[in-house]
Amino acid sequence: MSHLVVFPVGRSSCDAADGLVSLEEARSRAAAWAVPVEGHEEVILDQAVGQILARAVAADLPLPPFDQSAMDGYALAAGDGLPAGSVLTVMGRVAAGDGARTLPPNSALRILTGAMVPQGADAVVMQENVTRAGDRIVLSRMQRPGDNIRRRGEDVQAGETLLVEGTRIDARHVALLAAQGRDTVCVRRRIRVAVLSTGNELRSHGEPLADTSLFDSNRPMVLALARQAGATVVDGGIVPDDPQRIAEALRELATQCDLIVSTGGVSVGDEDHSLVALGKAGGMGECLKIALKPGKPAAIGRIGHAAYLGLPGNPVAALVSWLLLGGAVLAAMNGRRAQPLAGMRLPLTHTFERRPGRTEFAPARLVQTVEGLAAEILGRGGSARLKPLAMADGLVCIDALHAPVREGELVMFHPFRDGFAV
Repeated sequence: MSHLVVFPVGRSSCDAADGLVSLEEARSRAAAWAVPVEGHEEVILDQAVGQILARAVAADLPLPPFDQSAMDGYALAAGDGLPAGSVLTVMGRVAAGDGARTLPPNSALRILTGAMVPQGADAVVMQENVTRAGDRIVLSRMQRPGDNIRRRGEDVQAGETLLVEGTRIDARHVALLAAQGRDTVCVRRRIRVAVLSTGNELRSHGEPLADTSLFDSNRPMVLALARQAGATVVDGGIVPDDPQRIAEALRELATQCDLIVSTGGVSVGDEDHSLVALGKAGGMGECLKIALKPGKPAAIGRIGHAAYLGLPGNPVAALVSWLLLGGAVLAAMNGRRAQPLAGMRLPLTHTFERRPGRTEFAPARLVQTVEGLAAEILGRGGSARLKPLAMADGLVCIDALHAPVREGELVMFHPFRDGFAV
């Protein structure tokens, strides 16, 4: 880590950091403090969502495991092609789960979706494409070999790699593994993430509010984000703005967790003690001044075996910083490279005045216009406002030099629908 600036005990937060670093550099430097977690565990398949696959999985079975009908209709022998007007006698019925059948010559079998194609049949005619009278059907269009048949192994071949090591499991992967008859899967041990808030003004739910105090929203939010990212979480509570008290909390949490996240105390104010406290606790770290709005200041480092991430105190800034830096740290701990946030370019519904210099994220909702989908930035801006965040469908990301943004110009929109997966 020779490229990192390490602050000894007694240096103040971000005072010693010169200039702004790019988002890519900030993510890379945050990930550099992380060490991949050790240990694997076998978990029940439907409880593996959000966890990281510990080893590649190969297919034991072909999918489909046999030729099967893709439609409700009639199995027949098309040969070189069976023309419209052909008349066939229906000699029976085959449903999904029925045993193997053989198609009698010059006949058809009623067949339902998912049923095994009878021996001797090479096509299935959709029931909409026949006229039936009694036990006879008349084809209304030409049928060719292979029509409406799912061939054995056309989806998955036995022995092929289904999922690679490092895959973050979601419901799609659960379905694929379940179709192979698997009820468990080997995953990396869940990362243990502790979250604490710092601030004399903060109170937890149930505590009385003084005239100058606030209920803590950051800690519950980041705990929820960490859970959604597949981590096991530890609530570190609220710690006053006292370097010694913060150091004691960090030292204790470092014995229990892989990553400690704090919110507040990472800027240049008199009560910003994050890196000083990290040093007092026996750790080391660096301050980041990021070319980012909101979320310019952040702190990263280590204490013992635990990585440390200090987020800004304002909630929108804390959220954005978690998505960018927290995602990079968790990816490194899971032995992966951090993926860029998924998004799409959309026009803005209105002009957004801003100064160039920093990449900016803002809460936005989707709007259907006569010209298609567009994004509308919510609220007057500001990193302390929760209501626009709660009303938004996602975040727009505006390039550092894109200023101002005129109505109709394109911005990158990152939806919340994925549950803030990182």
